[in-house]
Amino acid sequence: MPRMTKDDDPEAYIEAFEWTATQMGLDQSQWGQQLGALVIDEAQAAYRALSREEAQDYEAIKAAILYRLEISPESYQQAFQARKPREGK
Repeated sequence: MPRMTKDDDPEAYIEAFEWTATQMGLDQSQWGQQLGALVIDEAQAAYRALSREEAQDYEAIKAAILYRLEISPESYQQAFQARKPREGK
């Protein structure tokens, strides 16, 4: 899997990582370490901020990255509402 770039959508990158890891048969216990080596910038900062124990838990890593990047269902709703044309205009 190629390293994340500044142009990558972090959520899409994580989904692609999961798909690739599954297809390659990578043991899920290794996913966190692999993802941590591939992410950059704020996503990597979120990974590095985790305790050693948390850094072994893929779901904790994924949650920390998405939280740090403020990616949540609410953020999608806000972005959608901001782009939606106003009625009457």
